[in-house]
Order: sequence, then structure tokens, then C-alpha cells
Amino acid sequence: MKSPDLPFTIRDYHGSDLETVADLWWGSWQSADVNAPVTRDELRDRLAAPTHGSTMHIARVGGSLAGFVTLSGDRLEQLFVAPEWQNRGIGKLLLDFAKSRKPEGFRLHAAAESRAVRFYEREGLTRGETGTHSRFGFAIVTFHWQP
Repeated sequence: MKSPDLPFTIRDYHGSDLETVADLWWGSWQSADVNAPVTRDELRDRLAAPTHGSTMHIARVGGSLAGFVTLSGDRLEQLFVAPEWQNRGIGKLLLDFAKSRKPEGFRLHAAAESRAVRFYEREGLTRGETGTHSRFGFAIVTFHWQP
């Protein structure tokens, strides 16, 4: 896995990031090949109405938006990387950031048939129970990270 060659930064999400983050999320969602009929507008609406207590952080490489992570309570809610930045170390950097923000540990859900499962296993998260996504019906896996 290659690290980004340009300066990498993570900062808090701002409302002015809405459209670019929605585009990134939509592109990343499509690249994941998860069978779920989600639209860009739906993802945008979710960004515009964050869950109470959640925090979002965006990753930039040089001048480009490369990914984002959303944390809420004891959960890592979202971790997405722009397709053009995938397999270049951005996901690991965002996961390490989440670990630093949640030193007591966290849990997350991933689509069982996604590349994310292999990524979280490779990064040392513990695979937990499996279930079914409440809205879309595909299989999900719960992962746990404890320091």
C-alpha cells in the first residue's frame, strides 16, 4: 500500500464541504459494488442532517479531497475514500485517525461482500457478529477495535 506523495491533512468537516463530500461519498459507494439502491441526493441529504453527537473529518491530499471519516459515540459510522485515492494509504490514515480519536475503542459495520472487510481484517480489527442491513437486506459484519 502506497502512502500519498503529497501533503496529507485531516480537518473537521465544514458545511461548505457538503457538495464535494457528497460527490466523494457517491463515487466511493459506487466503487464498492454493494447492492444497495442509494442515490447521490440521498447521501447529500444524510450529510446535511448529521446524527446528533457525530463528528466528521475530511482528508485532503494536496488540494484534493481524498476521503472522510464520521465518528459517533463508540462507533465509526463512515469511512470512505475517493476512488482515485483508493489503495494509496488514505483509508489506513483515516482509520489511524479514528483510533487516535477513540482510544477506548470502537465498532463499525461493513458490507460482508465488500473490500472493506479485507481492509479492516488486515488492519487488525476483530471480526464480530454478522447480520442483515436493516434497509437493504445485504449481509453486514460488525468489527471491533480495542487498543
